[in-house]
Amino acid sequence: MNTLVVERKGTVTELRMNRPERANSLNSELVDELTRAIETANHDGTRTLIIRGEGRSFCSGFDLEGIENQTDQDVAQRVLDVESMLQSLHHARILTVALVHGQAFGAGTDLVCACRRRIATPGTKFCMPGLNFGILLGARRLANCIGHTHAQHLLVDTRVFEAEEALKIGFLTEVADFVEWPELIEKYRQAGSKVNQEFVARMFEVTTPDTREADMRDLQESVSAPGLVQRIIEYRDQMRIRVGKHLT
Repeated sequence: MNTLVVERKGTVTELRMNRPERANSLNSELVDELTRAIETANHDGTRTLIIRGEGRSFCSGFDLEGIENQTDQDVAQRVLDVESMLQSLHHARILTVALVHGQAFGAGTDLVCACRRRIATPGTKFCMPGLNFGILLGARRLANCIGHTHAQHLLVDTRVFEAEEALKIGFLTEVADFVEWPELIEKYRQAGSKVNQEFVARMFEVTTPDTREADMRDLQESVSAPGLVQRIIEYRDQMRIRVGKHLT
């Protein structure tokens, strides 16, 4: 089964993360497929790129399956690969749209933040827990999206926040139920077709702060601290205890 389903209809390309049994968590294969699909859409005439998730949730973040058998260096590289994918998405010269439901945790929240239109169903939950294990992923993008004060509070508190709060602070651009999504997609498609694509691409380029080099440098430093895997395992086990799951 493909971990990513790609569908093209005219100038609209839809990417559906297809790991519902793992809540669309980002393993290496899915990250690679997303990276390739984003790069392709950026050059094949696509004007609107939509990202959504199959199953009950949008994306539960970094896939921790088998992390006990990975080295710090292995996991660090996987995190850097996620950042490369997010940078490609954030700096795409086309309209990018996240359609979110259920949960978007960790890197899943970062995936939403990297898009230009961010739509979620009522009650969708978000969380960015990276500071608990020392990973500084997407902090500048979040701050540019919602402002430094809101960003600092969310990153330090590492708490769950829902769609209604996310809309209020500017993390989401709209809250809409599933039945409204097709109409919104069509609205974006029509809006995108009215303006010369090169003009739109240039506008996205000049209005998107380019912090890629600094973001990658800071992330590299944060994942290079010894004990990365152990910190992640400890956080994972704490969360399992909190929700009453047995450790495996």
